[in-house]
Amino acid sequence: MSTDLIAPRFRWAMEVLPLAPRLRVLEVGCGHGIALGLVAARLREGCVLGVDRSEKMISRALRRNADAVLAGRVVARTGTLAEVDLGREPFDVAFAINVSLFAEDDARAELSRLRERLRPGGALFLFHEAPVAAHAERFAARAARNLEAHGFNVRTVPAAPSRACVVGQASG
Repeated sequence: MSTDLIAPRFRWAMEVLPLAPRLRVLEVGCGHGIALGLVAARLREGCVLGVDRSEKMISRALRRNADAVLAGRVVARTGTLAEVDLGREPFDVAFAINVSLFAEDDARAELSRLRERLRPGGALFLFHEAPVAAHAERFAARAARNLEAHGFNVRTVPAAPSRACVVGQASG
């Protein structure tokens, strides 16, 4: 996959995510599977699980990443984060790109589930790229508040004015 065709927000996320060859990674809202492929390319023995509510998007993600699926580095499942089968093993890293749910008041079930499914010391990275800086700032403030309310230790990653990256680390 040529990085020339990759939107800058995906390249930015890959620069920020602490990926290592053996990690178990979760992407919430994986869409077409672009980030799944970028993560899988950095995993050797690890695995990335993509979740999306759209069966059409999951189908595209699986086709886009067919080689990594065959190698066991990519798995994708249709459903909501609150209900989808995430397997038995905890995740080292979870992330979402432009998933506004995490800045909304009704993300309780999803954030609780993520908190439970992250390995102690694991982290959730919420990336958001907005048309204007004020929207990114609002996302960051709301997402940070929600993460703190669910027991995450929160920090932000410096970013361009129209971008926000909020990180919630699971204690432990």
